[in-house]
Amino acid sequence: MVSAFVGLIGLGAGLYISGSILAGSEWNPTVLLKFTDAHPEQMAYAVEMLDGVVPASGEGHDGKYYFIQAMDPFYFAPDLHARMLEQPSYRAQRMLYPTLAGGFGLFPPNFTAWALWGFNLAALGLGGWLTARLASEMGRSPWLGAVFFLTPGVLISSLIDTADVVALAFFVAGALMMMRRRYAPAALLLALAALSRETMLIGALGAVAWTWRTEKRIPPILGLPFVVTAGWWVYLRLRIGYLDDSVQDLSNIGLPFKGFYNAFQVWTSSPGHGEHMAFGVVLMVMSLLVVRRAWRSPSVLAYMTAGFSLVAVTMTVRVWSAYFDSTRALVPVIPAYVLMVLAEGNKGEAKPMEATEQAQSAVGDQGPTSPVGPGNLNADR
Repeated sequence: MVSAFVGLIGLGAGLYISGSILAGSEWNPTVLLKFTDAHPEQMAYAVEMLDGVVPASGEGHDGKYYFIQAMDPFYFAPDLHARMLEQPSYRAQRMLYPTLAGGFGLFPPNFTAWALWGFNLAALGLGGWLTARLASEMGRSPWLGAVFFLTPGVLISSLIDTADVVALAFFVAGALMMMRRRYAPAALLLALAALSRETMLIGALGAVAWTWRTEKRIPPILGLPFVVTAGWWVYLRLRIGYLDDSVQDLSNIGLPFKGFYNAFQVWTSSPGHGEHMAFGVVLMVMSLLVVRRAWRSPSVLAYMTAGFSLVAVTMTVRVWSAYFDSTRALVPVIPAYVLMVLAEGNKGEAKPMEATEQAQSAVGDQGPTSPVGPGNLNADR
């Protein structure tokens, strides 16, 4: 019950914040797409497709790319749509969110603009509920599920129509299934997370490492995220590879700690960067401490998050300099770290729900001295 309430709070918070932005733009959903006059060809595309476009300032943001993808998610007409994407093959890797919001390419443009907003709202609520369930199974209050929608990268993503909310919701769902050792649904959920944002493959790799450490085996089904992602990658190169000069975009990856060092120079060289520096330092510290936790204890959440430390240390100054980019690039780190820290008193992994119920039944007649009591159950409190 509490988990569901946490999810409703997340949904309500997203509706209130994004609704205030929409209300200020006469309820025109294009305000979240972030098309901008700085890119006239893209703006002309939006004007042709939509009934009225609210232009963003500066360079805009990535919501416009997800809208373009949603119009032709399988790239049957790349010269009409995909050519409007910056780095088409790279952008097109993140296919699930625009594919769903665009009704597999069948929804009309104006409806799709609303659907992009609606899917992120739904993901805010669902992600809050899933994180609350994860917290419960780690032996802590489900109210900790609020960390999902309080994470800056999640809130920001919901306001600019990007895939980070959906990707993190699938990541959390995958972690929950891994804790229950339900590997088939976990593999499917992690595949969906990777199709939402390719860096979520890090979580799938962590899940594989965790099963090897704890069981000395790797269930073959856990290879599904890698097979699915590779298949989509090949499909993209066949469909729209001719639009790109490179096989994979590596412009946001650099030498270890160089990007963070350069960002620190930016933060300290001029006023007005305090919040960016604060989030940057916190993110870097958390990213490194997660590795320590994964090394010391067999926590599936730590293993699934630890690989993001490699992302953190190699991110360029372009990503590090602004917290609304860095918190999205490292979106699992804050919620995972908060859950692990506040669940530290619970040594090891929680049992699956079914196993917990069996344990309760087995010791139910042992009286108050039984080691398994109501206070230890993974219930929704």
